[in-house]
Amino acid sequence: MRIVAVNTYVVTEKLQTPFGMSQWFWETRGSCLVEIVTDEGITGWGECFGPAEGNRALIDSVFAPLLVGADPFEHVSLWESMYNRSREWGRSGVPIAAISGIEIALWDGIGKALDQPIHRLLGGRASASFDAYASAFYYGGEWEGDVEAEARHLAAQGYRHVKMKVGADLRSDIDRVHRVRAALGPDVRLAADANRGFTTAEALVFARETETDALWFFEEPVIPEDLAGYRELRAATAVPIAGGESSFTRWGFAEMIESRAVDLLQPDATACGGLRETLLIAGMASAHGIPTLPHVWGSAITVAAGLHLATALPVVTPSLGRTPPVIELDQAPNSFRQTLSDLHIGPVMSVPQGPGLGIEIDRTVIEAYRA
Repeated sequence: MRIVAVNTYVVTEKLQTPFGMSQWFWETRGSCLVEIVTDEGITGWGECFGPAEGNRALIDSVFAPLLVGADPFEHVSLWESMYNRSREWGRSGVPIAAISGIEIALWDGIGKALDQPIHRLLGGRASASFDAYASAFYYGGEWEGDVEAEARHLAAQGYRHVKMKVGADLRSDIDRVHRVRAALGPDVRLAADANRGFTTAEALVFARETETDALWFFEEPVIPEDLAGYRELRAATAVPIAGGESSFTRWGFAEMIESRAVDLLQPDATACGGLRETLLIAGMASAHGIPTLPHVWGSAITVAAGLHLATALPVVTPSLGRTPPVIELDQAPNSFRQTLSDLHIGPVMSVPQGPGLGIEIDRTVIEAYRA
């Protein structure tokens, strides 16, 4: 089997109601989808994190020529070739996201060729389903700050794990956390995500003043370059500190892991290098006693990849009471998450059992939103 084409599709959607996090507001949703076509008629799909046009340009001009004519089963060697070709200028950011989308598409194609779901190829545990955690409570958006109404909405859908946005304003964010906790009640897990919006001093105040809210974890409290700030915060609070969404490849994660800057690691398979690279990162973290809970934020392709990945994550500390991973599920508007495939999206999601990613892509959706 040989690769005959690497196609990229940029899909964009203008949002009726913008929504925001600590750094900016989104007025559109967009993504770069990758389709790998083989001479046997087998097609694999992947998705890249980050700027869609940048991903497409790199894939079309740099990476696709390396892949055409190659055997997709040699995906490890192909990954190394792509990474090495971009090593001088692309060891993080968009180049790695572009490689990630390609790598996921290769796994999808390989699974279809072997008539096996990706989780079987990864050697994952055959879990029937995973709970999802709702990534919600953005600034603005549909709920316009009515966190009590949003909490009731999530509870009615059946979510028992929730993450909210903070980081825009310290005092109002502390108040928002108190309000969300009161609205959700004590039995729902609640995490906070600052998206790099606090200084270390502000993050420490936030952690101390939300101790009574029993946060599940505090994500990206400070900028990713400030690992000393991560370590200082982690040493000063009992709230578990999470990070890794803004890091790339096993080399980019090494210092964060080895210095034990976080309690919980959050690589994103569509950004950090793909499924195999995420497992390499998770394995390295497990050797340092750090569990991995991958970041998931994209279309149905990303969600399906996250479900397969969750089956193969290492269990850092086995015990009878250890709960399985929980899959992140963004609640902001995204037609590509809801309509691109036949994947069921909700508080509990089954791991697809079909070959490859196990989902059927609706090409009419791609054409409807194609840039």
